[in-house]
Amino acid sequence: MWKIIRPYLRNIYRRLIGLKFFFYDYIRYIKFSGWKENFDDIEVRNYKSVILYHGLEKSLSYKVRNPNSGWNNAYQILELLKIADKDKNLGFHEKVSKIVLEKFLSLSENINSEKTQYFIEELKKLNNFNENYKASCGYIEYSKNDYENGILENPEDFFLSRYSLREFKNEIVRDIDIKRALNLSMKTPSVCNRQPWAIYHTSKKEIKDIVLTYQQGNKPFGENIPNLIIVAVDLKAFFSADEHYQHWIDGGLLSMSIMYAFHSVGIATCPLNWSAKPKNDLGLRKSLNIKDNHTIIMVLAVGYPNENNKVCVSPRKTLDDIFYNLEKK
Repeated sequence: MWKIIRPYLRNIYRRLIGLKFFFYDYIRYIKFSGWKENFDDIEVRNYKSVILYHGLEKSLSYKVRNPNSGWNNAYQILELLKIADKDKNLGFHEKVSKIVLEKFLSLSENINSEKTQYFIEELKKLNNFNENYKASCGYIEYSKNDYENGILENPEDFFLSRYSLREFKNEIVRDIDIKRALNLSMKTPSVCNRQPWAIYHTSKKEIKDIVLTYQQGNKPFGENIPNLIIVAVDLKAFFSADEHYQHWIDGGLLSMSIMYAFHSVGIATCPLNWSAKPKNDLGLRKSLNIKDNHTIIMVLAVGYPNENNKVCVSPRKTLDDIFYNLEKK
């Protein structure tokens, strides 16, 4: 009888545990995301700003654009700029939004309109924006030759030579090398270009030990990892229920970009899974200075490779195993 009942009880237990874990993520999203649109919070205000100005950037980039498009975003940007100016605390995206707005107003179809004159007068009232601030934004002309600058002579050599390394050279990776790879990874796309990322880094043994205690997937090599990176995403960047998974998507994109960026400069990595139980996630947060609104996506081991290494060689599925033609029923 017990053999019959046991599988059913196991399934019920797994469902309840799964519900508990989903509920933990749900509570975090409700508590820390930007859905309340509290624009007195500089972080929330900046994420809203980039959503709006990126809409203008897309409008500016179309070869054939609707001359009436973009004004709704422009008015919302202006209101956020006024709040930021009053707050006297300006964020990166707010500074950029002003530049993009001015480029939008200077379009030939907009520059002489009554709306533009209103914006010009309102922008003159802003007292706390540095007029010398410059940023490459809006749009640029980008040729086929520009795209071809990124073509690798042999992309197979690059992509097929990356392996996860679990034993590294006994040497801390220099800050200059860490930051070089991370700067390369910042070209990663994100929803509305919000760039909602947070990257925590350490090479101190006592901090690495804390992280790896809660990660629980690094035995027996964890104690010899030179550098650790925690990739996180800011929940304040997301404003609606349909974005409730977007932080995992944006964080996953950044994580892979970071690994390929390190690979491109000759530094090895190993992704350490953070599908952690709530108690582990809470435990790590209590032990380290990780912001409550930052969702941990991935832990990465980073180090210089040895002259000779051993790595796992796992067979890959063929394209036929995963490729589906939508044109076929």
